[in-house]
Amino acid sequence: MSYKKIASLLVMLALATIGAASSAAAQEREAEVALQQALHVEQVEGDLERAIQLYRELVENHSAVREVAAKAQLHIGLCYEKLGLTEARQAYRDVIDDFPEQRDEVALAEERLASLTEELAELRRQPTFRKVEIASKPQNGVLSPDGSKLAFTSGGSVWVVPLQGNVGPDIAGEPIQLTEPMGARRSGNVGMSWSANGEWIAFNATQDEQQVIYVVPAAGGEPKRIPGNHFRGAYAYSYRVSLSPDGRTLAFANDDPDAEAEDSPYSQVHLSVHTIPVEGGQPTKLTPIWSIEPAISPDGRYVAYVKFVRAEDEDLGDFYGWYKELWVIPAAGGTPVLVADSIGAMGPVWSPDARMIAFIRVSVGEDESQEIWVVPLSEEGAPSAAPTKIQLPRESFHPLAGWTSGNELGVFMNTPFHQAVYTVPADGGKAVQITPDGYAFHPRWTPDGKTIVFRGGPALAAVPAEGGEVSEIPIVSDPQIFPGIPGGGEHVSPDGRKIVFMGATRQPLRVNIFTVPVEGGAATRLTESPAEPEMDTQDRYPCWSSDGDRVAFIRYHEVAKGDFTMNIYVVPAEGGEPRPITTDADSVAWAAIAYSPDGEWLAYFTDNAIKIRPVAGGEARVVVELEGVNFHSELAWSPDSKRIAYTGRGSIWTVPIDGGEPVEVETGVLTEDAQNLHIDWSPDGKKIVFAASSGDEPELWLVSDFLPEER
Repeated sequence: MSYKKIASLLVMLALATIGAASSAAAQEREAEVALQQALHVEQVEGDLERAIQLYRELVENHSAVREVAAKAQLHIGLCYEKLGLTEARQAYRDVIDDFPEQRDEVALAEERLASLTEELAELRRQPTFRKVEIASKPQNGVLSPDGSKLAFTSGGSVWVVPLQGNVGPDIAGEPIQLTEPMGARRSGNVGMSWSANGEWIAFNATQDEQQVIYVVPAAGGEPKRIPGNHFRGAYAYSYRVSLSPDGRTLAFANDDPDAEAEDSPYSQVHLSVHTIPVEGGQPTKLTPIWSIEPAISPDGRYVAYVKFVRAEDEDLGDFYGWYKELWVIPAAGGTPVLVADSIGAMGPVWSPDARMIAFIRVSVGEDESQEIWVVPLSEEGAPSAAPTKIQLPRESFHPLAGWTSGNELGVFMNTPFHQAVYTVPADGGKAVQITPDGYAFHPRWTPDGKTIVFRGGPALAAVPAEGGEVSEIPIVSDPQIFPGIPGGGEHVSPDGRKIVFMGATRQPLRVNIFTVPVEGGAATRLTESPAEPEMDTQDRYPCWSSDGDRVAFIRYHEVAKGDFTMNIYVVPAEGGEPRPITTDADSVAWAAIAYSPDGEWLAYFTDNAIKIRPVAGGEARVVVELEGVNFHSELAWSPDSKRIAYTGRGSIWTVPIDGGEPVEVETGVLTEDAQNLHIDWSPDGKKIVFAASSGDEPELWLVSDFLPEER
């Protein structure tokens, strides 16, 4: 090759090299400009989605500029992470896989990927539940704001127990009695409240047949009574109270004297939330009618409350045709804000910073739940995001016990529930279960001894006396009749043809006595309790006379708000005008009654005894004295009319009517926590049938790590 050709080739190569270098520099400058534009959109304009698109175009169009392309790919991951999208993980992996030589960007991608993996694992982690062992088993109570103590009621007194004793972090210490016995209501977590400063406790009490409210220093001292008789009906949650942060103001549900409504949920009172100075003064109405369960926020600015709303479709409401909404209103008064619509809210509690509300979410028609909802709120008290839903491992039918400063929710959850029908030899022995597990109340023998009739679930049911398949006894009625408890009766007539039972209709609520054929069919109403809109009257605990000509029952009649009478009435078996056969002097208790098979006696409970009175007339006499009677107390006669079986202290007992000591009927299955114990004696006298439930006992649990930002 000639020198000229070589020189010419060298010149061409040099020019090409210069051109390539010039082109590479131009690409680098162009890529750098594109990167700066994308960074501006991301960091200054805050348009993350558009920034991601610009970064993608840069990686696609300038892949040769490796350092810049790697930075763009890294920022794709950062944008996705800011958006909270899981695509961030793949974007970081692309940096590691596609740009291994770009060590700085790879190191940052690996760091972010590891952090994201850890954060996502935390988000997927379930809330933490831990049980607090309290030896005294209070079954109710409210947590102090700092979460160190539980206030509860027992034996009519207010108690405080430290949640951590000397044994371990989850074993409570020694309870301290804060007040003398003064009628403090047992359902403490429904009707108690701490002030946010932890210095005061409000509670409800029953004294001299009046419902009263007290405020007591949390460290002990003289309780201060809020003036007035604060009767709020029969619905327990109507008695919830709340203290302002400084303990100077009380919020409570109060009967609204100006209400013109004809009916009201759960009771014949018309409640709305009021506030009152603890030092004394007149109540101030805060919310519309049918509002209960107030909860003052820890900063004192707002009051949350539950409002009853009439369901347009009764199938969407509860048994009484209502559903419950959660509202928030300024504590000084103003326009309420809807927080949760038609969801069955129960027992709202505020977060310590007053930015969230938690509550038990109860399904339509239910009294218990396995779900807590937590709703974040705006400065105006309105919901600002979708609720966080916490699935509980067990059922709860109690309001939340509180939200502590350590971000723990207190909830009373129930132990596993067991209920069935059993038979046992009348003198004791080993019981035999004759129905599957499930709701079962008031078991009764048919006169031939072959079948047991009982209230199973929401209907009447029957099962062979030896056990077997349960069959429903249909009740045909319009409006629909629901067999009720307590005091359902379910007694079979002496001729074996009819069942007498307590049934309820809704909208409006009426509780009366009905009969239905043993095989099912049309119901016949025997009583019509007086329909006084302002007073509550209910007929319960029906039983047949020994000749089947009449039915006896107990009529509960409210004669004034908070004042009622209970007496035994009889009505002809085919219906008619009931007539009372006892007076208030007989002190009839709200519990079962029964005629003796020989027709000589009618047995009934008083508050502390079982009495029998001659059917032909005369003075009643005591058969056995008792420690206590409740609305599930039951009795049954032996076929020879010489003994009475009855329930008490979680056991079955028999006692001769002519004197003698009670004898416990051993069953082998009843335990100390047995509840809803109902009995009947077989026609041949050899067996006793009983239905009992166990478990379902509330235990205090603390829930933590339940918010996404915590996890």
